[in-house]
This record gives sequence, C-alpha cells and structure tokens, in this order.
Amino acid sequence: MTGIPDPSSLRILVIGDYSHIKSQYPERTTLLWTGARSPADPRAIDGMATPGRVMRALREAREGKYDVVVAYPHRYSAWHPRYWFRGLLSTPLHPWAGLTRAFGVSLLRWRDPKVPVVAVDMGDAFSIPRSAIFLLDRAAVFLKRELPVDNWQVFYGSAHPNLPTLRFRKKPRWQRRLRKLRPISLPLIDFDPAMRLADFPDKTHDIFFVGGVDGNSSVRAAGLPELERLKALGYKIDQPTQRLDRRAYLERMSHSWIAWSPEGLGWDCNRHYEAAIAQSVPLMNHPTIIRHAPMLEGVHGLYYDPEPGGLERRAVAALADKDHLRAMATAARDHAFAHTTVAAHCDYILRCAFDPAV
Repeated sequence: MTGIPDPSSLRILVIGDYSHIKSQYPERTTLLWTGARSPADPRAIDGMATPGRVMRALREAREGKYDVVVAYPHRYSAWHPRYWFRGLLSTPLHPWAGLTRAFGVSLLRWRDPKVPVVAVDMGDAFSIPRSAIFLLDRAAVFLKRELPVDNWQVFYGSAHPNLPTLRFRKKPRWQRRLRKLRPISLPLIDFDPAMRLADFPDKTHDIFFVGGVDGNSSVRAAGLPELERLKALGYKIDQPTQRLDRRAYLERMSHSWIAWSPEGLGWDCNRHYEAAIAQSVPLMNHPTIIRHAPMLEGVHGLYYDPEPGGLERRAVAALADKDHLRAMATAARDHAFAHTTVAAHCDYILRCAFDPAV
C-alpha cells in the first residue's frame, strides 16, 4: 500500500451513471451523468456528460484540477437508440443533453486527461462491449464485476466473434489489454449500521430463500426441487411468497442458519452480502467469475455443485454442525462490512488507480 494516496484526499472526476463515489466524497467529486434516465435525486450530479462539459472537465484534469478519472462504460454503443431516445424522454426540456450525454465516456478516446483513469463495468454480462475496448488502452486498470475465470472470455462477441482463439490470445497487444483486468464486487447500499455489532439472531429455520425465478437464472429453477426434497426430509425452509420490504427481508433472513443465494443474471449477487450482514450463512453455487475479496468456503460462506443433488448435499452437511455455522455467520458479517460497503467499494476503485495490484 506504500505510495497509494489516501482516497479521501483525492479530487475525482466521475463520468458515468453510478453515484457511489459522489455520495462517499461529495465535496471532492465531480459527477457528469451519462445515464439514459435522470438520477433519482438530480442534486446528486454536477451536470450532464455533454461533449462540451466532458471535454472541459478533461482539460481541467490535464491542468491539475483532478487526481483521478473514473469512467463507467455503457453496455451498448452510445449511438444505440435506447440511450438517446430514453435520454430525450428523461430530459425533454434539455434535448441536447438527452441526445449526447451517452457519449461522455467515449470522449476519453480522443482526450488523455494525463491522470490515472479507472474503468468500472458493473454490468451483469461477462463480455466487455465493443465500444468500451478502447478503455483497456486508456485506463490504468479495468475493473469488471462479472470477470470470467478465463479472463479471455471478456472478448467473446465483441473483440472476437467467438471464443478467442490461440492466435488471438498470443498477440502482445491483446495480452497487454488482458493484464488491465481486475475484479470488483457489488457494494452494500441500504442497511442499518447497527447490524455491524448486532447480537447473534435466534434461529427458527434452517434455510431461507426469496427471489425471482421465472425469467431468471436456470440455477434458481434447478434448485427449487432440492429445497422441496430438503423440506420433505424435515428441514425448516422459510420461503416467503409475498414481497418483503428491505427491513423485513433482512430481519426474516437473519432467523435462518443458511440463506440460499444462487446467481441471478450475473454470478455476483446482492444477496450474497445481504445474507452475510444478517448473519445467515450464504449458500452459493460455485463461482464462474474471479472475485474481489471473496467469501471463503467454510469460513465466510458455503458453495455447492450446480449439478443435481449438489445443493441438497451441501446444505445437509452444513446443517449438521450448527456451531460451525454460527462462527461462519459472524465471520461473514465482519467480512462483508470490511470489504463490501459503499465506502470500501469506492476506496478500492480509487486505490486501483495508483496500484492495480491492490
């Protein structure tokens, strides 16, 4: 960590549609918004990422006003109708901003801010969009939430029409780009800070699960019959059918020893960390991605084989040792608060600007 600036001392320019850094360091961050929809609180941004506004900010970065630039690329090209059409609908009184703000990140292609750039892809997809490939040259590091175990797969369907071939993988240019990739996890956003020191909750159930299944990951649909078999074996399954508000959701989950947390549209899932802060041990299918500060098997979480019977076997084995589950639940909570809060998430991004090895 030697030589890495204190994140709270940095002057930060954010170009994108995530406001985490702005919320964490409001006085030191300029957020230029690229999202098709306006933010819930317009006061949370400093302006729309119109070409003139972005180019002026990048010029200011070159002049020393900012220490780091954080860019959140879009999933599709800025020319895609979903951006300019929704942008116009979102800000009908400002048509220029509606039409052009999606181009904000792409302007980095033509203007080097002369300070470290961090690209952050928080999307569900495992590939990097073609329109964001240039950031692998411009950025000091490219943080990707769904970073495949075989990193080369990020180029599937974008930089390469299929699975990248051996010839593609041996090219020095693409090897240099690949070395820019690092993982990042979802941040915990809405929680009661008192949960950090809460007493261990009473346990009334063995396993908790609530979540969308229809139209979601096949892993979820495949696991439901196994929950039914566990129920038939006498295990207590808490599976709410009604929608729960966030407070009720966390409270109810806290009373189960295990929270089944299968992947959704991406492997990384908010429930992994929500279960941890509720002191319910997350039971996840084995990861398909490289993770930042991962929850370790048997220490902070449980992992199961997604093949038939894997969920049932892992749950039965874990529930046979409640003392171990209790210790894991406490460790998982401490781990989540140490690594996945918004503060930890933002500081990780900023530290990576100066030392990608963090």
